[in-house]
Order: sequence, then C-alpha cells, then structure tokens
Amino acid sequence: MIVAGLLGFGGYALRGFFGAESVPCAPAPELRVLTDPDLEATVRAAADAYLTSDGNTTGDGCRRTGVTVYSAGSSDVVGALRSRTGAWHEPHDEDLNPQRDIGPQPDIRIPASRADVGRAEDGRDTDAVATLEPDEEPLAYSPVVLAVPHAIGSEALQDRTGLTLTEMIDALTARHENAAVHRPDPEHTDVGLLATIGLYGAQARDVSRGERLVAQFGSPSPTATDLLCTLPDDDAVDDRTAALVPEFLLRSGVGCGRTTRSPRLAQYPQDVPGVEPVLVRVRWRGADRDERARDASVDGFRDWLTGEGGRAVFARDGFRAADSREPLYPGAVNDHGMLSAPTPLDESAGRDAMARVLRAYQDAGGPGRVLFLLDSSGSMADRWEGPSGGPGLLRQSLRGLGGQDEYGVWAVADTGGRTYDTLLDLAAHRRPDAERAVAAGARVRDAEADPYAALLAAFDEMKGRGGDDGRPQLIVHITDGEDNDRLTGRRLDEVLDRAGTSLVPVTVVSLQSGGCDEDGPEHRIADASGGRCLDAGDDLGAALQDEVARAGTGEG
Repeated sequence: MIVAGLLGFGGYALRGFFGAESVPCAPAPELRVLTDPDLEATVRAAADAYLTSDGNTTGDGCRRTGVTVYSAGSSDVVGALRSRTGAWHEPHDEDLNPQRDIGPQPDIRIPASRADVGRAEDGRDTDAVATLEPDEEPLAYSPVVLAVPHAIGSEALQDRTGLTLTEMIDALTARHENAAVHRPDPEHTDVGLLATIGLYGAQARDVSRGERLVAQFGSPSPTATDLLCTLPDDDAVDDRTAALVPEFLLRSGVGCGRTTRSPRLAQYPQDVPGVEPVLVRVRWRGADRDERARDASVDGFRDWLTGEGGRAVFARDGFRAADSREPLYPGAVNDHGMLSAPTPLDESAGRDAMARVLRAYQDAGGPGRVLFLLDSSGSMADRWEGPSGGPGLLRQSLRGLGGQDEYGVWAVADTGGRTYDTLLDLAAHRRPDAERAVAAGARVRDAEADPYAALLAAFDEMKGRGGDDGRPQLIVHITDGEDNDRLTGRRLDEVLDRAGTSLVPVTVVSLQSGGCDEDGPEHRIADASGGRCLDAGDDLGAALQDEVARAGTGEG
C-alpha cells in the first residue's frame, strides 16, 4: 500500500512523509530552456543544481520551479524564431512542425552567441507570435581554440597567441605535412560558425581557401563535443588532427572521456569570436494565463544562474568570466593545455558577420546532388505510413534542398529483373512538384529489395553525373534492413570498397531499432563512405533533414 501511495503522488514532493503533516506540494511551473547543442551539458548541470537549491525551495520544502533543458541546431532555431513562430505555436502542416523538429516552445533560449538574437530578429515575419528579450550581459565566456595534439603542437607562446586562425593552420601544416584541422558543423552549432568567421574573414571573402584548410572526408561532426569523441576512433588520426572547439571542453571533457583522447594544447586565434551564452526570455502571444507565475519562475532561475550558483557550474566546466575573460576557476588551466591569460581575444561576434559567413558556407560547394534510395519491398508495409514512415521521412528531408539542387528518388524493389524504379529523375525540382511525384508513385511492392545492386547502381549514377565537378553529393538509403541477407560476404565487401573510393557519402536510415549497430552493414557502409548511419534511436526526421541540408542549399 505504501508503494501504491507513492506512485499516486507522482512527481509531488512530500512534507513529513507520514502523519497529518504529509501534504503534497502544488505542481511547480515547468520552464522550457532551449540551448545550443555544445552548451547543453553545462546548462543541464546548472538546471539540475538549481532544482534542489535553496533559491528554488519553499519554506515547506517544495520546489518553486521545474526546468526542462533541450537543444537543437542553431540555424534551425534561428530560422524558426525568424519566420516560423506561427507554425511553432500551432503546427498546421505535417512537413513544417518545429514542435516536432526542434522541441516545445521555449520560455528561455540560451544561444552560444548574442548575435543569434540579432539574426533571428533580422527580417522577422510581421506576424511573428514570439518576442525575444535578451539579457544585457552574457552568462560566461569561452574562446574558440585550435586544440592541437601534443604530438604535433608547439609550447611556444608566439605559436599559441597573436595570430589569425589561417596563420595558425598554415604554420601547423608547414611543421607537420600530415596535420589536419577539423571543425564542427557551422549550421548545427555556433562554435562551428564562429570558427568559420576566422576561416573566411568577417566579410567572407576567402571562402574556398578557408574550406580547403578544414577539408575532410565525409560530413563534419554535428558539434564540438561529437568531434572530440569521434577523433579517438583512430589513434593515428587523433594524434595529427587539430580541432576547432570551445576552450571549456578541454577541461570539462565530453561523454566519451578525456582519457581516450590525445591530450591537446590550446591555441588562441585572434580573429575568432568566442562563445558567450546569453539568457533570452521568449514570450509567446496568447500565453498570458500564467504569465505572472512564469515570469517569477524565469526571474528566479535567472537570478540563480547569474549569481554564485550558476557561476560555480560554469566555473567547474571551464568557462571564463564574461567581463574580465579570466578563468572562473583558477585551477581550470592546470594540466588541460590552456593559457590563463591569452591575448588578444577577439570581440563578440557580430550579427551581420555570422549571417554572411553562414550564407557563404551554405553556398561554398554550389548546388548539391542527392539521390534517395527508398526501400519499397513488402517488408516495409509496417513502416510506410505517417511522418515517421519511409516516404514521410523523405518528404521532410526535402526542406534541406533548394531549387538549384539536383535530387532524385529510386524505389528499391527487385521486380522483374529491375532493382529499382525511378520515382523522381535526378534533376532540379520545385519542392511541391517533387513532393507530389513522390506521394503519387511511392508504394510498397510485393517483392524483396536488393540493396547490393541498388547501391552499386547509385554509385555509378553519381559518378556519371559529374562526380568530379566539386558539387556536394549524397546518397540516402532508407531501409528496414530486412533484406540485408543479400548484403553479405563478397557482395558487402564490394559495396564497402565502392563506398570507400566513390567519395560520395552515404547516409543510411534504418527504420529498425539497433539498425546502426557497429558490426551491421548499415553502419559499415555509412562509415566506409564518410557518411552517417541513423536508426530508430535517433530523431530520424530532424537528423535526416540535417544530413540532406549539408549537401543542399536550403529550402526550395
């Protein structure tokens, strides 16, 4: 009976627990905090500490406020706040649903740069249903550094400060001919975009050279955290690859553990703006029923976050003070390859520079070329309908493509000796026309699929379309994996060999749980091609759209 009683109270806190004084607390307002992916771990730690703090606890031992922290790609959030607040507030379109692709409407937004606020407000819809109220001062500061492995680094101060990013990279590659530099995705996290300002220049006048300096096989890591976790997969690569990351990660580490990575020295480029998380109150039209209580909850969290409690969390994770740019925790620089007082450090990022560089990055490779392979065999019947079915995921991902991009769709099923039928020719399309063509032609066939033959044909198609013309290319294979018995032995070896030599990344979308297990063919094909494997453990709609957007030029 005691267990039943506890379950009945759910998330309520109890006073006294037994006896007449055992009274449930009233439900606390829940704040929704949307942050940049590279800040999520720190903001979540701060929220967890705040929940049990004295400032969030009443005299009766009840919680004043709950906090939910989540993150989404920075460009997606900026775009939604600029032109899709109506759809975020009340989605009407299955394909345009920020609540699904980003998350619930936030009460608080914590971007990694105040410039994100300016980008969201620049050219906003006149009928926007959200207003942004940024704080005047950032919560903390962390420079974006070139983290160089000790094996190829230099301890000399003149190599670590006072140079531009391109000068640092030129010096590094001059000393070590096999040295490489990787940067996280500028569309997904502000860290990647801030680093790109240094690569291109604030006026984005040297795009091609900047991209050559960080050229890599396959797609960039979504975040700086993912980048530092990916490098140790190959010790030889880890030991010769510098990473553009926020300095605080050298102290706080990431989920894969500092001990697995090559130790690094931080170099501080003078032309790369730093990370400056800022609290932004987001108000939604019509959300005034509990406005007073919600404002009090936001104020309480802000007071704690900007006071000693929040300062301690940012200090522990290796951030610097926003005003002095000195380490919040003096011991943070010890044994982590950091400098206590690097100078000079660049000024804050500008709205126009970030917007200009993002556009240049998106246009860097020109229009893209994407070929979708949609498993249309009989086993897909249970994974066909709705936004999370095969055709639904494909249609959602088309938002990452523009009118100048070339893309096509093959229905993969072995019918009468043909391994696929063309639903959409590989060409430039208007998105509404493409969606209608897919909706009209996509159907489950009474046949098996042959992923071996379809993938080899796809590699041939992409090569014949001008594989050496410099355009971004991508093959997307959406499958339930039920026909993987035709992708084993010498057949799989041949596909892996072609994937490794074609220079066309393959994003495999497996609609089954565990479809991207490390030893499975989906993961191995994606890995060999420099692509990515997504399965039911991922947010497939948002993740696939991100992958397609990297090859495309944006919404058409």
